[in-house]
Amino acid sequence: MPAQADIIVSSPDSTEVKLLVEAKLGNPKFPESESQLKRFMLQLGCPLGLLISPQRLWIYVDRLTSYSEDSIERVGEFSTNELIDLRGAASADEVSFENAIQNWLENLSRSTLSRVKDPKLREIVSHYLLPAVETGVVRATGPRSSR
Repeated sequence: MPAQADIIVSSPDSTEVKLLVEAKLGNPKFPESESQLKRFMLQLGCPLGLLISPQRLWIYVDRLTSYSEDSIERVGEFSTNELIDLRGAASADEVSFENAIQNWLENLSRSTLSRVKDPKLREIVSHYLLPAVETGVVRATGPRSSR
């Protein structure tokens, strides 16, 4: 299966990829989902990746120590509830779930981050995620249709 992502954040004026997001409505199958995201990050030279399920959020950063998956480190695993309002979307369908995640990224700001109680999550989002979305364009990687 080729590597892919559901949402991408790229530079508005170049081909630089700032963030890849893989949304899994069901529970992600580790290590397959994690490895797939890492491979795609490496292929595109992307420094940041998110794997998101309705319950959990995993954040990955490429430390640029090699050209292999070993270079990409999981820097955190958190409850999705503290960041993303998934009421309805989490139990609906994949399209609604991906749309909710994309909407969250498009509207992510320092003010929304102030509601996050977990200091580690707030630090990681502030240091990695906010700079990517504030200077990038958030979009789906392909057309969305109910499957």
